[in-house]
Amino acid sequence: MQYNRVMLGRGGMFAKDCRKNGYIGANFDLAQDLTNQFQENYRKFSEKFRPEIMKITGKSNTSAGLSCGFLYTICKSLLKGDVVLCPTGEGSYYVGTIDGDYYYVPNTDLPHRRPVKWMDIEVQRSAMSKKLQNVTSSIGTCCDISSYADEIQVLISNAPKTGHQVQANPQAAPAKKFMERDLHPLFCTELRNNNIFAKTIFHEKSLTKVDSAQKWVHPDIVGVELERFHNDATLAILKATEPREAVRLYSYELKKSIETDYQLKQYYFQALSNSSWANYGYLVAFEISESLEEEMERLNSAFGIGIIRMQAKEYQVLYPAKERMLDYNTIEKLNKLNGDFKDFITEVSNIINAPKTLLTGAKLSLEKNCDKVFDTDTEIEDYCKKNGISF
Repeated sequence: MQYNRVMLGRGGMFAKDCRKNGYIGANFDLAQDLTNQFQENYRKFSEKFRPEIMKITGKSNTSAGLSCGFLYTICKSLLKGDVVLCPTGEGSYYVGTIDGDYYYVPNTDLPHRRPVKWMDIEVQRSAMSKKLQNVTSSIGTCCDISSYADEIQVLISNAPKTGHQVQANPQAAPAKKFMERDLHPLFCTELRNNNIFAKTIFHEKSLTKVDSAQKWVHPDIVGVELERFHNDATLAILKATEPREAVRLYSYELKKSIETDYQLKQYYFQALSNSSWANYGYLVAFEISESLEEEMERLNSAFGIGIIRMQAKEYQVLYPAKERMLDYNTIEKLNKLNGDFKDFITEVSNIINAPKTLLTGAKLSLEKNCDKVFDTDTEIEDYCKKNGISF
């Protein structure tokens, strides 16, 4: 079972109508029936409708991609029985369970809909823990809050009746709470889709007895982007004159969520510290509170570490990283400290130095050394279900 906060219009302006008429919905300016368009392959859906949203709304490619993701979540990914919390705009949340498949109602504010059984309660925002308050303030139409299933069930049980038609509370076991590293295969898959080969660095393998004090040195994930030139002559002159231009090295610090200003600063400077070796450094999180937008922008402008909000099937670069020269002293330190990192750097070096006849083999060796990625969206969805990750 998933738990998801769904915003029904800006500030919850359509929440009352949704509750009255038993549905949740979305718009995103797509005035067409999408029945049979939500295939198992989310990527194909995004490839088809992202350009349409960009054309209709003038949104950027990234923003239109997020709109596709939110629309897919509401209309396809949420399953019957999943719990939704929807802000009323008055300091409380309506609570309901998904009760059926997608349907379309033209010429309405929220034409893309799912039927919902609403409960005869309202959960007060003031009754939530500070962490849950922060998470439910997250950017976007949808926000996975399954990791707070235990607290949400208590809130549902304790909420007073409102006098609306009563629907039975869902009786389900608390959702599985996924771990940070459970996100690695998903993120590495999306990196590969963007031509970046990525590898998890296991801190516990480092050759030091005080590795717990070294968390500001180790990146969580390292990545390399290979040149996109295919002409032999172009590749030859590039590698001969500017070998550093043949690859771009990335460092990622990945977190489940960033909910407070304190967490943001702590995680950001951790990312800054452990990515000094790379061309680009990023802080990545599955959930980011929208209240932190101004501080994220300030930190990115001042220090150059980028910020990414990831989802199960794609990610959004909220603030791009600034390019830097490689820090060979730190690379040397990490090579001595961690075998995973050394193996990765060795594979990258082999590609830079490989003659044409051996280049294909060097790339295959790199791919084998990097994290295994998913081949299909079905594999991704099965993995998410198994690990309690919203998709």
